[in-house]
Amino acid sequence: MLTLIHRECGGPALETNTAVGEVCALPVDRFPFPCFTCLEDILDESEVRLSEELGI
Repeated sequence: MLTLIHRECGGPALETNTAVGEVCALPVDRFPFPCFTCLEDILDESEVRLSEELGI
């Protein structure tokens, strides 16, 4: 499962049950949205990174 990580705080940018799936780009119309962890606004895709959780 791929998850979005907020670069500023290092926490999940979306709720953990909201997976990005296999899509590696976010639609521009979803910005800005608040970070799930620190509640700061994420303005564009440069403020997030993808993390893959193997779930083993």
